[in-house]
Amino acid sequence: MLDISAIKQHQEQAERAASHDALTGLPNRMLLLDRLQQAIALSQRHRTVLAVCFIDLDGFKAINDRHGHAAGDRLLQTVAARLAAGVRANDTVARLGGDEFVLLLTELHERAECELVLSRIREDVHAPVDLGAGRTGRVSASIGVAFCPHDGSDADRLLTIADEAMYRAKQAGRPARQAAALA
Repeated sequence: MLDISAIKQHQEQAERAASHDALTGLPNRMLLLDRLQQAIALSQRHRTVLAVCFIDLDGFKAINDRHGHAAGDRLLQTVAARLAAGVRANDTVARLGGDEFVLLLTELHERAECELVLSRIREDVHAPVDLGAGRTGRVSASIGVAFCPHDGSDADRLLTIADEAMYRAKQAGRPARQAAALA
């Protein structure tokens, strides 16, 4: 008999590293695209709405510059956990890199359901974060949204539309409660 548990464990770690963000443990772009393509097919089959929400943290760079990368990493990990806790089990939260996240909200019956989720997400993101050493930080979120089928049914197109809507929200400089620009 040969014990291959160490080999299997190493293989599982390599697979996880290929599909998840090392800092937050969230799905990365590769896994997000796979889940998005599956969600589009499911949305079309069940005639439900799918929302792709592109999130950029406002104020992250200042915290990272002022308090250092360890504090910035801690903030990203906390925000990632808050985002994951703020969605349902069948939804996806992914980190694309830096301070950019994507929420994939599935099985919505109408677009208004998305705004309810985003309202909670904005509050969760804006809550103070313990940065360590007795310091706290606070960020807000600029959010852009694309809807399937309204804005299309191609994964790359939906991500592009959501990213452009987020950029418009960021440029508008609106308060966090009004930062979602719906495409």
